[in-house]
This record gives sequence, structure tokens and C-alpha cells, in this order.
Amino acid sequence: MLKRSFLTVLLIAASLSASALSTLDSLFLMLDEDVKQSAEYLDRHQQYIDSLKSVHPMTKALQLRIAREYQYFQSDSARTWYLQLIRADEPYRSQAYMGLVQLSSSIGKYGGGLSLLSYVEDVPDSLRVDWLEAVWRLHTEAANSALIPTLREELLATAELYYDSLLHEMQRQASGNTDIRLRYEFLRAMDDDNIPLALQVNDTILSRLVQWSHRYAIEAYSRAILYEQMGKERESLEWLTRSAISDARQGITDNGSSWLVAKERFEAGDLERAYRYSDYSLTNASFFNAPTRFIQTYVLGHEIASSYEQELHKSSVKLVIALLTLAVLFILIVIGVILAMRQNRRLHALNREMKAMNEEQRTINRQLKEADQVKEQYICRYLEVYSDYIRRLTTMARKAGEKDPAGFMDREMDNFYRAFDDTFLSLYGSFVEDFNALLKPEARLTPKPGERMTIEMRIFALILLGITSSAKIAELLCYSPNTISNYRVKMKNAALGDRDTFEQRVQAIGK
Repeated sequence: MLKRSFLTVLLIAASLSASALSTLDSLFLMLDEDVKQSAEYLDRHQQYIDSLKSVHPMTKALQLRIAREYQYFQSDSARTWYLQLIRADEPYRSQAYMGLVQLSSSIGKYGGGLSLLSYVEDVPDSLRVDWLEAVWRLHTEAANSALIPTLREELLATAELYYDSLLHEMQRQASGNTDIRLRYEFLRAMDDDNIPLALQVNDTILSRLVQWSHRYAIEAYSRAILYEQMGKERESLEWLTRSAISDARQGITDNGSSWLVAKERFEAGDLERAYRYSDYSLTNASFFNAPTRFIQTYVLGHEIASSYEQELHKSSVKLVIALLTLAVLFILIVIGVILAMRQNRRLHALNREMKAMNEEQRTINRQLKEADQVKEQYICRYLEVYSDYIRRLTTMARKAGEKDPAGFMDREMDNFYRAFDDTFLSLYGSFVEDFNALLKPEARLTPKPGERMTIEMRIFALILLGITSSAKIAELLCYSPNTISNYRVKMKNAALGDRDTFEQRVQAIGK
């Protein structure tokens, strides 16, 4: 009987473990998909902000709403909109200063945030809790980054005073405001090291929120920290992932959850996800313009790239074979392109000689169209084979003991880009001018010295050739899909006329 009970307990434990693993795996799959669609989420967020900007008249309340939308999206834009409100009447003036203080904490410019405090003499009662919390967090984070011990102690002491004031103000307002009461109970539980009570309060807070909202992301992050303090790493990772999913779906770029998930995946050996999440986090940090987080993410990405290098162990013979194969394929592709160009010229000559014969002219036009398709197929095949073999060559170079495989790949990619530019522009000679003509004057692009096209131009050259998938373009040009998507969004935003028809107008160049 005792043995049977023991087996039952083991089965239940195994079932619960499998359930937890399944939940975490499903969350990873959700985050994978959201990271792929991150450019669409950012574009949707920007479109929402643009819709607010188009409302007339532009009231102070609407200005504040726009500033708050930028708060966790683009720090420079948020600062610009908050600065427009610092001379406004209350409560907009205090809310603008509070937003600037919170922004200073987010981007790590603590000195600027501290200097703002001298301009705020009194805060409306309705904002005192949020104001005290913002100032407390600013002093705490400034102290954590201070290099001088005396300055650090001074900032921590000031932070403690603001924290006491925050708790006192929360206690005073708790009876009339459920949100403030719950926040007060949570902080009190943390002060008392009562993690079970803090989890219980966090449960209540989460139950009042819309799942995957921005506030849900913040509370999910808090819950992950609680589980980490309890030593429950799997539960902590699950809630960090929920927080990252929420940030992605809301188009939030000021986020730390995805970076922490990338770090955990790297330590767990899941290098593919670690690279994908770190690249996503780096793109967000750059977009939001948070130098501290950008440096953190960059260092992590470098560690992940280094780990890939340690996995290379194939023989130098395969490198030689790959080089020879690449050379043969490249020669064949170039010959094919030349033959297609010659055929194209012969067809044009035939068209000029037989203008009077309508039926034969229609036949020649069909042949020209087929030749265009052939040359584009040759170019696409050339790109696919060339970029694939560059990656293989780099891998083989690493295995063969190449001291600078990254430099090797950069050199090969430079050769690849030059070859692609020369080949493409030999077919679409006015592409650079035609492409710039579709952009606003201030957004027009100029290739660097020694180059014939920019990366944006190469992306849309591939789109002209019929390759519209960001993932496929990223594979051919050796960039990440997120980077390609961001370039596409950037160019759409810079387009003359309707941004939604920009890519169709590019595809019509030279046709």
C-alpha cells in the first residue's frame, strides 16, 4: 500500500513538471512569433501616435497623452513632447516634469533627472504618489551607478527619505484608491521580506489588468523577481517571458525582460533563441535610445557570437571544395547573366527592325518579358548561392583556424555587395536616381565612397526583383529579419505620397 502511494506521488510530480515545461515552451513559441512580428507592432504603435497627432485642436491633455505614448517607445520624442508642457498650468506642468524624471531613469541620464527636481515646488495631491515613486527610483538607480562612495551613500540616504514619504503618502490615500492600496501592501510585504504575501498581492493586481498590456508587463516582471528571490528559476523565467511578450505586443522598446530571457537562454545553451532575442533587444535599445541598455545587450550579443565560433570543427578540405564550388557557380551565373543580356539586346534590335509587323512585334515583346524573368531568376539564384557559400566559407575558415573569421566574412560580404551592385545596376542603370525620386528630399540616400548602393537600396532592389519576404532578404544579405523589417518601415515612412504603395512603386522601376 505504501509503495503504491509513493508511486502515485511520483506520477503526480512528473505530471506537474511536464505541465510546467509545456507552459514555458508554449510561451517561448509565442515570444518567437512576436519577435518576428516586432516591426509590425512598432509600426502599429507609431501609426496610433500619428493618429493622435492628427487630432485638432491639439489640447494640453492630448499633448500629455502623446508624450506618455512615447515614454516607453522613443525617448527623444517623449522628451520633446514633455518639454512643450513644462510651462503649462497644473496638473500638466507637474506631469511633464514627472515624465522627464521617469525618462531620465530609463535612459540612465541621472544627473539631468536630479537637476529637474529643483524646478518642482509643489505637486498636486492626485500626483504625489506617482511623483514620489519616480523620484525615489531616480535616486536609487543613480546611487547604483555612482562610482564615488560618498555620492552613492548620499543618494541612497535621499532615496530612503523619499521612500518613507512614498509609503506615508500611499497609506494616507489607500482608503480611497484600490490601486494605491495594493501598491502600498506590496511594498510593505517586500519590506517585511514576506514573499508569500507579496505574491498574493501581485496575484490581485494581475487579476485587475488586461493580459499582455503594458501594465501587465511591469507586474509580470515584478512577479519574476519575486520567484527569483524564492529560488524558483523556472517560474521566474516563465513570468519574464510573459513580460517580454507583453512588451513586444504593445510595441514597447524600453524593455529589460527580453534581454534577461536572452541571457537565460544563452546560459541554458539555446543559442538560436539567445541570438534572436538579443538581436531583438539590441534593436529596441537602439530605437528607444537607451545607451546603458544598448551596451548591456551588445556585450551579451558578442558573447553569443563567440559561442558560435567554439562549435566549428570541420576539416580544411571542405573549405577548399567550397571555394572551388563557389568559383564555378559564380562563373556559371555570370555567364548566364551575360547571355541573358546579349539575348535581350538582340530582341530589342529585332523589335526595331520589324515595327511594321504587329503580330511579330507582340511575339518579340513576349520574348523580352521572358528574358527579363530569366535575368531576374539568374540574379536571385546568384545571390542565394553566393550568400550561402559566404556563410559556409566563414564557417570553414573558423574551423581551419582563421584568426579573424568575422573580418573574413566582412571582406567576402563587401565583395558580394560590390558584385551584386555592379550586376544589378548593369540591368537597372538608373535605379539609384529612380529610387531616390520616390523619397522625400531630406530622406534621399547617397552611397558611401567606393560603393554604388546603400543597404536600403539593396533591400528594395531585391523587392524589385520579386523577393518580398524580409526573412529571405535577410538571408541573402546576411542581416537579421528585424533589421530588414526596420529598414522597410523606415523607407515607407520617408516615402513621397502614399506610404502603403511605396513598395509597389519601387517594383515598377524600369518596367
